[in-house]
Amino acid sequence: MKILFLIFTFQFSLALPLLFPFNEEENKIWEAMPKKTTVKPAKLHKALIYSHASGFKHSSIPTGAKALRIMAEKTGVFDATFTIKTEEFTKKGLAKYDLIIFNNCTHIQKAFAEDSQRKAILNFIQDGKAFVGFHSASDGGLPNWPEYTEMIGGCFAGHPWGAGGTWPFFVEDKKHPINRAFTESEFSFSDEIYQYKGYDRSKLRILIGLDSLKTDKKGNSKTNDYPVSWVRSYGKGRIFYSNFGHNKATWWTPFMLQHFLDGIQWCLMDLKGPSKSTPQKI
Repeated sequence: MKILFLIFTFQFSLALPLLFPFNEEENKIWEAMPKKTTVKPAKLHKALIYSHASGFKHSSIPTGAKALRIMAEKTGVFDATFTIKTEEFTKKGLAKYDLIIFNNCTHIQKAFAEDSQRKAILNFIQDGKAFVGFHSASDGGLPNWPEYTEMIGGCFAGHPWGAGGTWPFFVEDKKHPINRAFTESEFSFSDEIYQYKGYDRSKLRILIGLDSLKTDKKGNSKTNDYPVSWVRSYGKGRIFYSNFGHNKATWWTPFMLQHFLDGIQWCLMDLKGPSKSTPQKI
């Protein structure tokens, strides 16, 4: 009976686009989403996904939310609760979740102005839970909430590499399982890429970097150190951040969705891989 139920559930999930027709954008995301996970999730994790912008509002926020919803439906890694409100971000409210995802939410320090909420978020991670941030999740913290910037790994300090350009990237950590989606050590991609302040490489393990020397844009790093995706341990918890996600098309690019999914599973400790920092390769 259990086997029949599982078969029915699997077939039903595959039929979702037919039973509940998606719009064109959702169809692109569904087709691009990985058909299976890299590893089987330890359980159905509970994720709280916050998608409110307190500063610049990216037009890709709804697209990212659709992608995360479809990821939850198609892969079964997490059960997604979406919100644009902050009421759930208390010690009691967060207790029911395993993962917080910040989806393109600028100026987070304005949204979470109360000290109790800030402590609840940081303690949630330090006590062993997971945090994932996409694109402008790093456009916040400094100067009013430096602990947030320290936690996520850096704060937006401009984007010399604009959304309309195609930029050169390299896979810095070729053996990390979160990077399995990248078949080449170097690749080109179109998205908006940040430079940072409050960034300390010694606290992060860089996964993907931008090679600005191959562009006509100059950034703020004396050593050409422009990380794009990274991980870190934070207390007993784990953090995955990716600067990708400004452009809507990023959210229906197959290798990006695989990268995001593996990053989420790494944070949830389904996927094993190191978080220890490594020096810049010059």
